[in-house]
Amino acid sequence: MTDNSYASGDAGNGGKPLFWVSPKAARIALVALHVAAFVSVLVELLWPFPEDTHAVERIHALDFPASYAIYGFVSCVLLVLVGRVLRRMVMRDEDYYRENR
Repeated sequence: MTDNSYASGDAGNGGKPLFWVSPKAARIALVALHVAAFVSVLVELLWPFPEDTHAVERIHALDFPASYAIYGFVSCVLLVLVGRVLRRMVMRDEDYYRENR
């Protein structure tokens, strides 16, 4: 049995869902993330990294605009896919910790 009293707003706002679990809040968060990504790429286009200012050598294959944003996105997708495979490898039965086996 799951207790959803916190998410359902039973904590004192008349049973209405809390703001951050509403579809409106999800749309606001999605728009904010898109704006942040767009601004990040725009800043990289307008003010590119200067040459030889980093303590480590840059990867020259990633010297096109928005390359690090694409690299980060692909890395996150791969991390999720590897996590799904690992979950299947280490997943146990639902009653794995039950005492009466």
